[in-house]
Amino acid sequence: MNNELVLYGTKVILSHLNHSIVNGYLSTYKSASAFSKVYEIMPDFWEQPCGRIKDYANGKRDSKVRYLIAEKVSLQGVGFIELDYSNAEMPEVDIAILEEYQGKGYAFEASKILFVNVFENESVECIVWNAFRSNKASCRIAEKLGGKVVEEKNLVVEAIQAAGLKVNSAEYAEAPATVTYEVSKMIFMNRFCNRNCM
Repeated sequence: MNNELVLYGTKVILSHLNHSIVNGYLSTYKSASAFSKVYEIMPDFWEQPCGRIKDYANGKRDSKVRYLIAEKVSLQGVGFIELDYSNAEMPEVDIAILEEYQGKGYAFEASKILFVNVFENESVECIVWNAFRSNKASCRIAEKLGGKVVEEKNLVVEAIQAAGLKVNSAEYAEAPATVTYEVSKMIFMNRFCNRNCM
C-alpha cells in the first residue's frame, strides 16, 4: 500500500492514513465512530483502536487499510473509511461521517471511489458492509452501491468482545441490531463503471 495514495471525488478526497495526518484521523475517528459515546465513558476501550491507528500511521500494518475522508473544498476532515482484510477475498468496510457533515453525500461518494479503486486494482470479488438496522442512511448507501442483505447480528457485543472486555449479554440485549450487506464486484461495476467510471 502506497502511504501517499490519495483518491479524488467531486466532493471528497480520501487520503491513505500516514504519520502526517494521524492526529486529524484520530480526532475524526473518535468523534465519528459508532462507538464515540463508549470511547468517552470507557477510556480503556478507546486505547486499543487509538494504539492500532497510531501504529498503522507509523508503518506497522495490520489487516486494515485506513483513509481519512476530507471535504474537497475546505480540506477539512469529515470522516473515515476503512477496509478490514481479515478475509482477503471479502474485506469489510467501516465508514463514519461526523454528524455536522452528514446528509451531503460524502459517505456514498467516499465508498464509491474506494470501491472502484479496490475492484479495479485488486482480486476482491465482494466487499462486506455492516450497518445498524436503525441507520437508514447507511442501509440506503449499501443498497445504492448494489449491496444485498445476507445476515443480521449484534456488532456492539462482538466489538466489545474483540477488545478483550467481558460482556454481560443481559446488559446488551437491547443493543441495536445490525445488518450485513455484500457488495459484489460484478453488480457494482455494472452499476457504476460500465457507464462512467471515476
